[in-house]
Amino acid sequence: MSSEQELVDILRRTVSDEAILRSNQVAALDPGWDARNTGARVAVRPGSADEVSAVLSACNDQGIQVVTHGGRTGLAGGAASTPGQIIMLTDGLQGGIDIDPIDRVAVVSTSVTQQQLQEAAAEHGLSLGINTASRGSATIGGMISTNAGGMEAFRHGMMRQRLLGIEAVLANGSIISDLTRVPKANEGYDLKQLFCGAEGTLGVVTLAVIKLEIAEPESNTTLLAIPGAASALRVMRAVQQSGGLLLCELMWHGYATSVANATGLTNVLAFCEDASAYLVVESSLSEEALLALIEPFFESGDVIDAVMAKSKSESAAIWRIREDSQAAYQQLNNPASFDISIPLRELDSYMHGLQQRLEKMPGKIKLHALAHLGDGNIHLSMGRETPWNEKDKTALCMAVEQGVKDMGGAVSAEHGIGLDKLETFNRNANTCSLTAMRAIKTALDPNGILNPGKVLPN
Repeated sequence: MSSEQELVDILRRTVSDEAILRSNQVAALDPGWDARNTGARVAVRPGSADEVSAVLSACNDQGIQVVTHGGRTGLAGGAASTPGQIIMLTDGLQGGIDIDPIDRVAVVSTSVTQQQLQEAAAEHGLSLGINTASRGSATIGGMISTNAGGMEAFRHGMMRQRLLGIEAVLANGSIISDLTRVPKANEGYDLKQLFCGAEGTLGVVTLAVIKLEIAEPESNTTLLAIPGAASALRVMRAVQQSGGLLLCELMWHGYATSVANATGLTNVLAFCEDASAYLVVESSLSEEALLALIEPFFESGDVIDAVMAKSKSESAAIWRIREDSQAAYQQLNNPASFDISIPLRELDSYMHGLQQRLEKMPGKIKLHALAHLGDGNIHLSMGRETPWNEKDKTALCMAVEQGVKDMGGAVSAEHGIGLDKLETFNRNANTCSLTAMRAIKTALDPNGILNPGKVLPN
């Protein structure tokens, strides 16, 4: 393993001293969601694709491993680093934001955050089409690397569907430049999609062309108390068929009440405190039109009660409960989290089955669950009083995974594989698919220097 000084000396051949961070400076970085992110003792902050190229070329020649960092908002250990590796910080990449309002595209540096791009697009009446809770920190590069989804994915797709072109640097320093700005482009293999969701294991994306959407009209926020997922789906379909559905998020009781208690927002749920679940509906319908639409669901029992936000502050309070998942996570003892996708027709039966499986496991397990209802993406957090041993942790993972692939779902929905889901991925992936993935990795990164140990099981 190379010493800190040896790594610094290698980097000095490629960038200025000001772009190199030593151990004390790395330790001062905010590790983000995962303390393992800043385990390496040396980091580099290149300012251009050429500097990224020079760094990777030198590291590839010396067999030095590189872990690329965006906003460090990942939740699967994809940015974890260790001593002897070099962290590549992308927040210094130049390029900014260039928006073409006629073609509705943005050419952006991957150092730009989701919120920065969203605000720039809004000035032209446009939207990124992706909305995540970490919008202020998540970078476009990180969102490409993890194929970010979020709450609008059921309407606009994930990052893969937003991506028109990229500039990316390979492990040997070669630069792929394909800044295509049009949606129709059939010119051989679609190489840009290899980097989307690869979590920095195939290259470093430095520029991206992003497809934008027309910004949504003024919207109304409604919170509905409902019996469960089946009822939520029926309500969602009705609003969707009206053409007015913008966002639709489902929170089960344990999650919603935990966040409300932790954030002092219990008044938000006071209209119906004992509901099994809550549905947040953001729509472009008028209050009168929405109330008329959901009125039959009161009669059928699919809606127990409902409240519509009367102001921006009331809307923000409702969305705070939905988005502050960290507050709920912190209320659990020995928490474990999962991110899966379930076909909508199976959503209710899956959740009932999961609850039954958890009840059979040792210890009293507390479950927090919420879902991007439109696409079946469920976020699960579990905790219990006693720490998880390896046997119980594996049993918990398998309880969550049970039946997911057979019903056509995914064991990792939008958080990626990273380090934390390697065993889950290995248990559920097709053998031929893994072989093909390894062949791609070997072709683009033969020395294995890019984010080693992530995504692909050994």
